[in-house]
Amino acid sequence: MTYDSTRGNASLRHEINNSLTLISSRLQLLAARYDFLKEDSDFTEIQNDLSDIQRLLNYDRTARQPQLTLCSLQPLLNELYTSFLPVLHAQHIALYLHIAPNLPAIRADLSLIRQALINLLKNAAEASPDGGQITLSAFSDDCNHLMLSVSDTGNGMTPEQQAHIFEPFVSYKTGGTGLGLAIVKHIARIHNARIKLESQVDVGTTITVTFPTAS
Repeated sequence: MTYDSTRGNASLRHEINNSLTLISSRLQLLAARYDFLKEDSDFTEIQNDLSDIQRLLNYDRTARQPQLTLCSLQPLLNELYTSFLPVLHAQHIALYLHIAPNLPAIRADLSLIRQALINLLKNAAEASPDGGQITLSAFSDDCNHLMLSVSDTGNGMTPEQQAHIFEPFVSYKTGGTGLGLAIVKHIARIHNARIKLESQVDVGTTITVTFPTAS
């Protein structure tokens, strides 16, 4: 029997990521239950380290060939909303989900789209240390495009920061890896999608990814 190292590595990476996600979720629930942990620098560092490891694993994962299939994104959007809602609520951040009716299908690798949206939602939360609002939206236009956007009312970015924010290992957050938005840009590119950034300091940021539809 021949061992498929690529598939084996992907499976191992998936299992590691699942375990890290569970650990991260439990830490977030502990922080929500015990307020003093939010002021504990060691506890915060553990959370940041877990997040960095996950992003490094996911950056490597995006190097593989995408498995494109015809799919609807609504179930994925509902899943992410349900997953992030309690975590963001504990951080005093309101999360809203807007899905336009009759959303068209696209050819996509759902696991990669999920990763891109997770990175965008995490980025939006990290840009909102004092609470605020995050909106996850999905809509289409009349030109055979589907748009996914994540908006926040967080810190925003200067024009100089915006010019480099999608570059790998560029981060304006303390302890950040600078991989989250680089991963999003790469996932958009391999789906033939366009990415647009709108941001204003002390107002917030909106990132929109525009995909061609299957029609």
